[in-house]
Amino acid sequence: MATCSSDGYVRIYDLHDDTWRQSGSFSLPLQTGPMIRVTWAHPEFGGILATVAYDRFVNVWYETPTGPNDPSEYATKWVNREQFLDSFLFGSSEQRSSSTDTGTHSSAYNTVAIQFAPKHLGLILATVFFDGRIRIYDFQGPNVVNKEEIQTKMSNLSCISWSTARHHLAPLIAVGSDDCNTGTGAKLQLWEHAPDRKAVKVDLTSVNMLLQNGIKDIQFAPNFGQSYHLLAVASNDIDLFTIKPAKGELNNSSENKAQTYDVIRIITLDDHGSTVWKVCWNVFGSVLYSCGDDGRIRMWKGTINGPWKCESNISLQAGTLEKAKSDASQSAEPVST
Repeated sequence: MATCSSDGYVRIYDLHDDTWRQSGSFSLPLQTGPMIRVTWAHPEFGGILATVAYDRFVNVWYETPTGPNDPSEYATKWVNREQFLDSFLFGSSEQRSSSTDTGTHSSAYNTVAIQFAPKHLGLILATVFFDGRIRIYDFQGPNVVNKEEIQTKMSNLSCISWSTARHHLAPLIAVGSDDCNTGTGAKLQLWEHAPDRKAVKVDLTSVNMLLQNGIKDIQFAPNFGQSYHLLAVASNDIDLFTIKPAKGELNNSSENKAQTYDVIRIITLDDHGSTVWKVCWNVFGSVLYSCGDDGRIRMWKGTINGPWKCESNISLQAGTLEKAKSDASQSAEPVST
């Protein structure tokens, strides 16, 4: 498990005999403010993490064994591959202290979300910018390649998710906007991604008429051969959508046009009664977890042919919460989130 926190550190924990033990930690050499995002690459590629700090930079870290003369107390250490800085990050390490970036991939806006692609697409990382851009980077060769940049023309981007279907469905990238203004246009976009052509936008005109609130999180469910994608969208409640190629359209996309999809909202889950900040699927895509401003973590179960309902929820009692806050304020150790 990896955590990122406002003290600028990422901490790694391993589970041993039902106990979580810290196995590593790292931070950037210069003061960059809070670490705001961390994501794992698939373990097939080794121990690889990508992080976003408050300075807009994206860093990729590799886990390597410590040597006999290494002062680290851990068996492994996490290394920021400096040789990637000029070709991959938004500027170089010397530019971190500057208020503006002048590198080839410089950005005047924060990086708000990052996610590695599913393993069958290779070691590919998508980065999302607040101003509406998505950049996709390929790490599979000796050098990091900026594969493409997608201009969503949305504002206040907040989240991204890759679909997980392997071969029977075209890969999709979903991106959401946290713009609370109902008159600013689309809150959700889907893009077809393929290694041999540029990403193309999927028509979601009818769907965006249903989504009027800012989107906090989106997650595709794991796909084990289903003929459709299942997407959870978190905003003021949770909307579940099935995304299925229209009849006769299976993997039938052209160079400049995405195939046609039937996108259906199957249910709205509103038990939180407040803003929903995070959604997460189990490994089989049969259980959805969510957390919201009501202070509860909820577990949802259902099938495509049956109703989804909240099976259980977890709430922290007020007294326990106050004690946890008090203990945290008295602790010398920084609290990770």
